[in-house]
Amino acid sequence: MTRRLRSTAITITALLGGCAEPFDADPDAETEIITTVRLTFTPEGGGAAITAAFTDPDGDGGMPGNAEPIALLASGAFTLAVEFANALEQPEADITAEVREEAQDHQVFLLGTAVRGPATGTDAAAPLLHAYDDVESDYGENTGDDLPVGLVNRITVQAAGTGTLTVLLRHMPPQGGTPQKVAGLAEGLAAGEPLPGEVDAQVDFMVTVQ
Repeated sequence: MTRRLRSTAITITALLGGCAEPFDADPDAETEIITTVRLTFTPEGGGAAITAAFTDPDGDGGMPGNAEPIALLASGAFTLAVEFANALEQPEADITAEVREEAQDHQVFLLGTAVRGPATGTDAAAPLLHAYDDVESDYGENTGDDLPVGLVNRITVQAAGTGTLTVLLRHMPPQGGTPQKVAGLAEGLAAGEPLPGEVDAQVDFMVTVQ
């Protein structure tokens, strides 16, 4: 059974880009706005979760968005959940649910000087080690390679330090019936290769590990 692809375009304001009209799109599809990116670090050994959020409360207005700083202790491992929302709607619209529905068209990449992982290569000085902890079949039927999504991740603290954690959500619907989301995109990004598709969200968080 072929999975029917939805054509929702997701954009985030006050950042480096927005999601253009997607390939194979329905011209009557409603464009979603992302005003909020939330990160939740849950310690694997138990304990209180650590949260941080980027918020852009006026959407396309003139106010810049703001990202809360992230502070972690220099030991342990965390499950990192990444969520997206539109706070301009009441009640708040859960954009994460749409990313789950279109898991075969989306992938979250974790970048920045604070991160060592698939999308950044092997920077031994980076305080955080990233590994994907979900795949497309976690969210529904999978009709091809069962690729990472990045809404759930494993973060291992390697050492004390500071740096940036960039959360990049990429929308990669099929182009001319050919999938754009394929295996090895994160590794290709680390090697300097361009990503297909469009930016849905790109946010920088400041990380301190001590």
